[in-house]
Amino acid sequence: MTHYLAADLTFVPADPARDTDDEFDAFTDTIADELLELADVDPGIIDPDVTVRISDRWASVLMGIEADSEDDAFRLFSANLRAVLHAAGAGTAAWPVFKPSTKVPEVRRVPVTCS
Repeated sequence: MTHYLAADLTFVPADPARDTDDEFDAFTDTIADELLELADVDPGIIDPDVTVRISDRWASVLMGIEADSEDDAFRLFSANLRAVLHAAGAGTAAWPVFKPSTKVPEVRRVPVTCS
C-alpha cells in the first residue's frame, strides 16, 4: 500500500554570511535532486516532490512510501528524509562526506549464532 506523507521544514543558515535567496534556492534544488536520486534506486519511494518558499527558508518534502502499515511508512519516510538532507549537506557536523558509487548494493543475510 502507498502512504503519501509530507514534512514541512524551516531552515536557518549555519553561516549567516551565506543567508541569501540564491544560496537557499541552490540548497533546496540539491534536496530535490538527492530525493529523485534516492527514488531512482528505491522503488518503494513514489512521486517524491519538494515545494519551497525561498523567502521564508521553508520547504515541504512529499513522498509516497510503499509499506505494509502507516507506522512502517512513517519510519521509512523519516529515514529517507534524513538521508536526503544529509546528502544535500544538512548533515551532522564533522561527518565525512562521501557520495556512494554503488547505486544498488547487494544486501545479504548474515547467520547469527546466539550463545
